[in-house]
Amino acid sequence: MTKIFNSSINRLLKGAGFFYTGINAGIIICIVMVASLCKPTIASAASLETAEPIKIVIDPGHGGENLGADHNGYLEKDMTMIVAESMRDELEKYEGIEVYMTRTSDVDMSLEERIDYADEVGADFFFCLHFNMSAEHDMYGAECWVSAFGECYARGMDFAKIEMRQLTDLGLYDRGIKTRLGSKGQNYYGVLRMGDLAGIPAVIIEHCHLDNYNDEPFYDAYDWPVRYGKLDATAVAMYYRLKSDELGVDYSDVEYDPTPVPVHVVRPDDSPPDKTSVVYGEPYQTEGGNWVDVELTASDPDSRMLYYSYSIDGGATWSERYRWQDDQGQLIGDSILTDTIHTAVPVSTDRDMYIIFKVYNLYNLDTVSDVYYLPKVVPDGDIYSEGSSAPHTSVGSGDTGDMEYTEIDRGEADSEPVVYDSVGNMSGLMLFGLIAILSLAIVLVLGILIYVIKYNRRRDNRRS
Repeated sequence: MTKIFNSSINRLLKGAGFFYTGINAGIIICIVMVASLCKPTIASAASLETAEPIKIVIDPGHGGENLGADHNGYLEKDMTMIVAESMRDELEKYEGIEVYMTRTSDVDMSLEERIDYADEVGADFFFCLHFNMSAEHDMYGAECWVSAFGECYARGMDFAKIEMRQLTDLGLYDRGIKTRLGSKGQNYYGVLRMGDLAGIPAVIIEHCHLDNYNDEPFYDAYDWPVRYGKLDATAVAMYYRLKSDELGVDYSDVEYDPTPVPVHVVRPDDSPPDKTSVVYGEPYQTEGGNWVDVELTASDPDSRMLYYSYSIDGGATWSERYRWQDDQGQLIGDSILTDTIHTAVPVSTDRDMYIIFKVYNLYNLDTVSDVYYLPKVVPDGDIYSEGSSAPHTSVGSGDTGDMEYTEIDRGEADSEPVVYDSVGNMSGLMLFGLIAILSLAIVLVLGILIYVIKYNRRRDNRRS
């Protein structure tokens, strides 16, 4: 009995010794495996601690002999430089960002030179600053232009939505975030086209129009371009979730839904709005004149409505453009996505009127209504003692300052939103420990199996 007991103890000790040796070898193997597997992870973790700063390039539009918009003593090339310098100075107060400018003086630069410079400095984003004018001086508001292709479209849209929210909060009318294609099916604007080739997302920011009285309050003093620069910088900081101890702000918790990367070209709307319809009420009189209420309906399946105007002489002359805005619908900035609005037009007591309405979509394409006849005779009606009714103002429009920004849905992006891998957010130490535990478990199982096999072989040899 004593011999059997001693024999069993010896076998266990030998097995334990073998297993101990196996564990030692396994640990060595494990270390080698973990080191090789975790090398990229450790490097990634180190790079997070010493991450390279975000590099952005600010492009003050025009310059030199290229004046840009020129209206009433205001030159676009000078105003974009003020905005750019203000934007740069503000962004340099944030952590983890490097700021470059394509030009710092009044010089001519080609579009190629601007993008080439951005490529040379390794830009992560290109911001092209502008002010606007229209051929007939009848448009107003702010807008952004983005690439129509792939990742550059998605990233451009993500930033532009933040930028437009900032601009419309000032009171500017929202003219939208748009794409535009040239005759060859490429981006129409050169900086967007060449930015795509260089792999640099770009956005063109048109802050307001210099030739329309509706926007005059937003540029008629020096401090407005400075204010735009700070606003643009804030939009960048929110997009990249930056923080600044100097400014006492932290945007690291800013959330927005990433725009899906489209698999097809995001084409602009190339068709005018659908047929319009007009419904009149009874003419009435106020202290401010004689009016008729109008319900105006128009829609476009590819883009939202933007303006309307009217003619009271059968189309010989037209009113200015008015906001497509009412007290119902869904807010897009400070504009409203709705098919029907309510307004009022003046009624003449001297002559018959032939009224036509013109409606404009986001891409400045228009549709004209039928001609509506209104006789000069104004029937008796209510007289409003307040005398506050006036044409072209929305009936019952309320305060829109607290409404949320909603993205325009053109239904052209078929891909799913980007899904981020949670493993990519694990620290190198956590991943190292996980792999080490798995490796040790494998070695443990192998050691037990080898021990069992050797033990069985020895027993069989002894029996034979």
